[in-house]
Amino acid sequence: MSLSARMLPAIVILLATWVLMWLAQSIPTLCALANPCPAPDVRVAPAWLFGGLMIVPTLGLILAARARQSWGWVRTLSYIVLVGLAVVGLGAVLFSGGFTVPLVL
Repeated sequence: MSLSARMLPAIVILLATWVLMWLAQSIPTLCALANPCPAPDVRVAPAWLFGGLMIVPTLGLILAARARQSWGWVRTLSYIVLVGLAVVGLGAVLFSGGFTVPLVL
């Protein structure tokens, strides 16, 4: 397997999550009647935090792909951390601004 083919999935996960976090910034926030509306940029901080943290496991995957030895445990752990940060980060970005799923009855 070539070097770029081993690095491609990690880079695709990172870039796709960054794009989704960027697109989530345009979702309108919902205000509860009892609470004041959140600030318009309330989703920026979680996007920066989780987007930045995702660079660490991506770098681990790139370094493991470049290594001559088999570092299977590093790749497995890095993918678990990367996907976990992507899921938790997207959830934090979406729900930090008061995003809710409307219930139609």
